[in-house]
Amino acid sequence: MSFNRILNEKYAVSYVSYNTGRVSIDHTPDDDLSSPEENFEGLIYAFSRLTGGRRESLGMQQYAVTSSPYEIVFQLEAHNGIIIVIEDMRKIDEAVRYIRDSLADINYNMLYLDRGYM
Repeated sequence: MSFNRILNEKYAVSYVSYNTGRVSIDHTPDDDLSSPEENFEGLIYAFSRLTGGRRESLGMQQYAVTSSPYEIVFQLEAHNGIIIVIEDMRKIDEAVRYIRDSLADINYNMLYLDRGYM
């Protein structure tokens, strides 16, 4: 059983690599978002709504959110699942704190449910 299922969270940080800037995101399936791809799309949409920005495709399953206060890239990997890459390693502590706080807001407000953007 994953940690976020115990806390009844949709998304949670499961691992942070302070060497590479990669943040693994754990997610739980539900009726609305069941596949990894749907969870990935829901997460990007939720970050877009949270920041008031829009998603921007970077190619090869990589996206950015235009108004994010940190340079982060969302990517979906076959073996590792949802990964957020922090581009500016000098601000990694701040960015990880921002990601955790944002996920808490997303989980609390369920911002990922309205997926009319797709």
